Parts: sequence; C-alpha cells; structure tokens
Amino acid sequence: MIKQYVGHILLNLTIAMFIGSLIGCMDSRVTSTEDPPGSQFRGSVKLYAEDNSFEINKNLVLVRLEGTGFETLTDTAGKWTLNLIPQGTYTIVYSKPGYSSAKRFSVRCDGKLPAIVQPMTLAQLPSYTVDELEATIKNDSLIINGKTATFANQDRRVIVYFDTVLTDQQTRNSYLYTSLDMIIPSGLNSATCSIPLAQFSSLGIQKGATLFCTAFSIVRFEATAEESFLAIDPITKKTLFWNVRLPGAVATCTLPK
Repeated sequence: MIKQYVGHILLNLTIAMFIGSLIGCMDSRVTSTEDPPGSQFRGSVKLYAEDNSFEINKNLVLVRLEGTGFETLTDTAGKWTLNLIPQGTYTIVYSKPGYSSAKRFSVRCDGKLPAIVQPMTLAQLPSYTVDELEATIKNDSLIINGKTATFANQDRRVIVYFDTVLTDQQTRNSYLYTSLDMIIPSGLNSATCSIPLAQFSSLGIQKGATLFCTAFSIVRFEATAEESFLAIDPITKKTLFWNVRLPGAVATCTLPK
C-alpha cells in the first residue's frame, strides 16, 4: 500500500516536471527577443509642387531597392519602412507618376540595426516640354534657341546637354557639358542661350566634330544636403538632374574647323 502510494507521488511529480518543462519551452519561444534575419530601412519623402509649395498628402510614392524585390509605398505623411533587409550596400529608387524619379546611392545596411535614410524630395515635373531646338554657329559662339508649344505666366528653365554622341534621354548620365542658362521669360514661348566655342575646345572636342544638343524642361533647384534634386552618378561621375521632363528636343551642328 505504501509502495503504491509512493509510486503515485513519483508519477505525479514526473508529470508535473514534464508539464513545467514544456511550459518553460513554450514561454521561451514566445518571449524570445532574437532579431529576425536582416535589418530595416526607414525614411520619408516630401512632394514639391510646380507652384513652389509642398504637398500635404505625400502617399503612394514607390520606394524600392534597385535590383531586389524590396519595395513599399509611403503613407500620407510620406513615411516608409522596408523590413528584413540583408547586409549590403543599396541604391534606393523613389518614383511617383507626375513627379521626378530620384535615386540615393550607396546606402549601407549592416543587417542588424535599423538604418535611418535621409529624407528625399520629389519635384512635380514641369507642365511643358521643349518642342523645338535650333543650334547655329555665330562668330565664336554656339547659339541655342529653344521653343515650347505653350505660353506661361512664369519664367521657365531649360537644361541643354552637349555631346559628340546622342544623349540617352532616359539616363542622361553620360555627356560632355550641360547648360542651365536658357530661361524662357514669362509670356513668351522661346529663349536663346550662347555657349563660347572655346568651352567645347577645352573639353577636348575636335574642330569639325558634330555636336549633339538635347534640351529638356527642368525645375531648377540648388544642390541640397538631401541630394534631392541632383546627385553624382557613382559610375560616370556626372551630375544627374532628377527633375527633368521627357521627351527632349534635339539639334545638331558641326563645329568650325
């Protein structure tokens, strides 16, 4: 009788210990603070309207890591988060229809700690395009004349790319020279800028060479710490202007010998 009683006690203790250990294991799984593989990118986006005001609603900007499947959309406050990012160095691409696309290069993730990405501003693309372009040589200068199909009640700026080959309108990351000196005055639809021929000689362009001129409408901003409006291409080392509207107009001329 005593042996049977002791046996019941031992059995109950064994069962209690088993259940306790099981609950302990479950608790350890539930309360584990081990980080998931990868880290997190956090950032924000502002939207700059053509009338020089900032948009209140900043949602639906697509933010993605170039060359990967990681992407997300901003909320109404312009904030965004990407989770479970593996260790590495990334290019972050920002885009929204009607606004300039932009990239932030060489953003580092250590795979452990959250990384706060500098804010990015996307500018509303100009409402006009450069529809006609002429390039002529006069005395010791190259004269560029650009024309739009529309008139406006504000000044409008044009950027002109120069190269001995046709500039790729999509990337615009390889060229010999750019000019932001063409401004279409309010109430007009055309403007002219002049480039000294000596400027092209200093770039190593030979006399008699064919020069391609490609002009785009652009919202002009000064360089900022955010690199929101321009950046340096890490491969070509050329300045990239984000807030350019496509398509552009093209003209060619032959430099005098």
